[in-house]
Amino acid sequence: MTNEDIARQTIEVIWCRGEVDRIPEFYTEDFHAHQPNIRLNWTGVPGRPNWVGHEGLRNIVTWIKSVCPDYHEAPQLVVGSGDMVAMRMINTGTHTGRAVGRFQPSGKSFEAVDTMFVRMVGGRIAEQWGLFDQHAVCVQLGFVEPSELVIYG
Repeated sequence: MTNEDIARQTIEVIWCRGEVDRIPEFYTEDFHAHQPNIRLNWTGVPGRPNWVGHEGLRNIVTWIKSVCPDYHEAPQLVVGSGDMVAMRMINTGTHTGRAVGRFQPSGKSFEAVDTMFVRMVGGRIAEQWGLFDQHAVCVQLGFVEPSELVIYG
């Protein structure tokens, strides 16, 4: 199986199906995600999310699935070179799970672009760099008002 295949399978098993007990199959023990310091918290996770190791990852996936049980990531473009894999995905979900701060489950859905780069070691993901359009998610779920700076659409 190629690194690209493993990355796709990781998305399906861990992020779409939420099989967190299988995280060790797909991520190294010292896994670390280098996520940008975005101040939008669309999941309501308390504090800054810990994207380190199996336990940190398990907590993030579980938290996201508790907000949007149907959370799904659909890879649109997957390109690999050496130990690196780049993916462009469309992520979707419906807020039918638990409340996020003062926002009760609304049944509203979102669709947003997610871009991710991963470094593979021994057939597992060791590092991840991602950028997910959390602003789009928050607008579509009704957590924030659309920006007046948006001039398209």
